[in-house]
Amino acid sequence: MKINKITIVALATVALSGLLLTSLWMLSLQKQPWANQSAIELVKEQHESELMNVKGVVGVGISRCEGKPCIEVYLANESPNLSKQIPTQLDGFKVDTKVTGNIEALPQP
Repeated sequence: MKINKITIVALATVALSGLLLTSLWMLSLQKQPWANQSAIELVKEQHESELMNVKGVVGVGISRCEGKPCIEVYLANESPNLSKQIPTQLDGFKVDTKVTGNIEALPQP
């Protein structure tokens, strides 16, 4: 009877270890495309106030463009004049624009 309990505990331990290792491996795969995340966050922080001072810009975020991290600038409206004021690259990262309209915070319940 002891052999059966030991066998069951050993199998359960192996199964749980395998599950844990698989989960960690999956998490590492998900993080690889964002390997430059800290660098892009620094670039966003360095340029965010400058971008937000452009009339018509309502937000700045981090997104993915063509599978790579990029800076996304949210615009109140579509305007060629406004688009000309937004750089196409910042410190090596592509800058993309998206027309969202005005952004307002929702009241807290």
